[in-house]
Amino acid sequence: MLVAVVAEILEGLAATGIAGLVTWGYRRYFGQQIEITHPRPNEALTDREPLGSVYAYPVRGTLKRLPKSHEIWLLRQDETTEQVWPQGFFNVKYDHEQKTWFGKICYGGKKNIRIVAVVAPPTSQDFFRYYQQVGESRQYIFEPLKRIPAECRNQTSVQARFP
Repeated sequence: MLVAVVAEILEGLAATGIAGLVTWGYRRYFGQQIEITHPRPNEALTDREPLGSVYAYPVRGTLKRLPKSHEIWLLRQDETTEQVWPQGFFNVKYDHEQKTWFGKICYGGKKNIRIVAVVAPPTSQDFFRYYQQVGESRQYIFEPLKRIPAECRNQTSVQARFP
């Protein structure tokens, strides 16, 4: 009995993994996967703009199609802890004709960071907006999230350096 249950669980996990791999392959092949084109891997961020006592840096990318009711969100991720900070101070702009997007991230205090771009469904958008409101109400003190919401499956990241 126990062996049958374990086998069933393993089959379910394998099916989920295969389905995820197929979805990823489909997005990659047909251009549905979000991409970051600037900055490039391990490149220093450029074109900083003042944002209060910190600086904001541009991030650009491509996405063939943004699904209805979805938005692109940028997150700054600590590579050692994997904690994330949604960058809700600037709404990412998506150009439906050019299939490109533009957003900004702010300096986080460390020299190296991981920039994550996600295609966020409505529930994740609500969560990120709530995060932004709570941080603003705490005099712009933003506690990190422990992880990226699991439903943000279409995501990409790049490691970059602050100048």
